[in-house]
Amino acid sequence: GQIGRGVPFFDPSAFRPVQGTPERFGTAGRNSLRGPGYGNVDISLFRAFRATERLEIQFRAEAMNLTNTPHFNNPNANASDGYNPDGTLRTSSNFFAVTSARSDERQLRFGLRLSF
Repeated sequence: GQIGRGVPFFDPSAFRPVQGTPERFGTAGRNSLRGPGYGNVDISLFRAFRATERLEIQFRAEAMNLTNTPHFNNPNANASDGYNPDGTLRTSSNFFAVTSARSDERQLRFGLRLSF
């Protein structure tokens, strides 16, 4: 699939209304469509050293989403627009399109821990 407004992540023409009674369900299996993949890299570095015999200092550096990879939300699947006279699904240009991403940009955190 592709990412962007007006670009369907799935081919909407691969899915058609079931002919016959409106109560009839199609044959597509449950969870047959999957959204964009999700990859994430988190890292933590710790260094502890003694300042005195009784005092230990630990420095911490942590990075969440180190590669700053965008994580896209699932495609818009709102099919409530109804049907055209020829039986095809009438949808907006954003139907099956990925139109947003999660707000989980790279985060860095530093810390200092004193143990006595």
